[in-house]
Amino acid sequence: MEDIANIMEDVEIVKEFLTESSDHLDDVESKILQLEESPENTDIINNIFRPIHSMKGSAGFLGMKDIGKVSHELETLLDEARKGKLKITPEIIEILYEGIDILKKLREIVAKKVDDKDAVCDEINYQQLLSEIASALQHINNQDSAHARKPLGQILVESGDVSEEQLEAALHEQKKHLGEILVEKGITTPDKVENALKIQAASGKKTAETVKVDTQKLDNLVNLVGELVIANALISETLGAISDGASKNFSQFKKIVKDMQDQVMSMRMVPLKSTFQKMARLVRDVSTKAGKKVRLEVAGEETELDKTVIEEIGDPLVHIIRNSIDHGIEPHDDRIAKGKPAEGLVRLNAFHKGGNIVIEIEDDGRGLCRDKILKKAIEKGLVEENASLTDQQIYGLIFAAGFSTAEKITDISGRGVGMDVVKKNVERLRGKVEISTVEGKGTKISIKLPLTLAIIDGMVVQVGDEKYVVPMLSIEESIRPNKENISTVQQRGELLNVRGDLLPIVRLHNLYNVKPKRTNPWEALILVVEGEGQRCGILVDDLLGQQQIVIKSLGEQFRNVKGVSGSAILGDGRVSLILDVSGIMNIALN
Repeated sequence: MEDIANIMEDVEIVKEFLTESSDHLDDVESKILQLEESPENTDIINNIFRPIHSMKGSAGFLGMKDIGKVSHELETLLDEARKGKLKITPEIIEILYEGIDILKKLREIVAKKVDDKDAVCDEINYQQLLSEIASALQHINNQDSAHARKPLGQILVESGDVSEEQLEAALHEQKKHLGEILVEKGITTPDKVENALKIQAASGKKTAETVKVDTQKLDNLVNLVGELVIANALISETLGAISDGASKNFSQFKKIVKDMQDQVMSMRMVPLKSTFQKMARLVRDVSTKAGKKVRLEVAGEETELDKTVIEEIGDPLVHIIRNSIDHGIEPHDDRIAKGKPAEGLVRLNAFHKGGNIVIEIEDDGRGLCRDKILKKAIEKGLVEENASLTDQQIYGLIFAAGFSTAEKITDISGRGVGMDVVKKNVERLRGKVEISTVEGKGTKISIKLPLTLAIIDGMVVQVGDEKYVVPMLSIEESIRPNKENISTVQQRGELLNVRGDLLPIVRLHNLYNVKPKRTNPWEALILVVEGEGQRCGILVDDLLGQQQIVIKSLGEQFRNVKGVSGSAILGDGRVSLILDVSGIMNIALN
């Protein structure tokens, strides 16, 4: 294993290597998938060779012997492939995948040691990989010995077709540069060749376009800009009516603050491409293990999302895609019998919608069986037998902990863990999950996420003397109902009739013990909100307007308070609670 003491003399260089090597390995993994589809494509082989070569050089410089050794052997294998001596077969593809997996594990050990030099790490044995590479290379050497060929020139001289002098002249001309040959033949001029060489030299130089910044420094900058936005709101509220000249200057100041905020937030945005590339490898491995042929279609991989959100969204995507392949996509024979293509399809798509990012995972499998899910949920005691549930609520039961409709447990899924992780992770990111399915046709799971975790679009509402923030993501509409649209039903409380749908009413003043200005719903306002597949109306005195809210944590001691997800400092300097709609419904309606 790597001698960590020797490579930790300059931690910053090691950290830079860890970042670069992670990018290299993700890139190589996606290129191997392409190579599997086009094994004769030399460009792809070269695109795999270069990052491995770069990793070998960096590892050698830093004294990382294990990473250097594995990289070197993979590089040797790829070099033979790009020379055309080694044919890319399924066996070679497996060797490449195995090599990348081992490099990832070795890199992970270095990363752990950087964080804690005394960390205990498992021994990584890569001798089997080296033996497989050696065997593949030995096969090439054996072939070369058996099929050694004479040079073309030698054969032509021996047959008397050309003389020694003619061969020498041809070889001499071959050694000349292209420019010299073109000038001698009168095709172009020396000046034009020299100009072309200058252009070639200039095109080879690549200007550095990025600067690597420590994530902690970036987080600090985001926090400072957040404070600046709050200070700007406080000043705006304090100044009130000011002279025209001062108002113009202050408007310019507000514009600069807003532009600065947008720029700083964009610095944290990274494309989903790397995450989507990992899913391609996952589809390949899981479909092979399940004995199914599945194709992945990807769209929107250039869509950008906050770095923190991207780090958290990987696990939910893994669980959903595993389920799509194992439960959703039918076996080969079943698909043929149903008139479907033998090859299953999983689509992964990302796009912007209403200030949020939506990630869709869709398959063309068997879809969800409503009755089967409901029956299983009743058996497990998750719902009562006579419960009245909408289709969306029934499909949402697949996210319950321990829930699974699988007939048998496999290596891939079936234990009822995974989909509950999806829901928890997405909700922790202040997102929401929706399911749409057609039995026999397929299932689509949509994950809606905020662009960033630092700022949200929120509606500021007033109840009595208190102000609260409701995330815009949860709000469907706001209405002032007519008296006849309000009814009271025994054991269900107050209900609001919204175009034929009866929604329970939640009174915030009762929930948080606040004295309201208006108690009659037809005199107040009702926000129609949605969370966890449920809808309700939240009664408030007034809407104060929509604005971007800088989120502040409530601290560890208030981390588990239901119905509240954070706090914000408003323009008047007062602290306002950011409401968690799902939590409020769980408190008020259950």
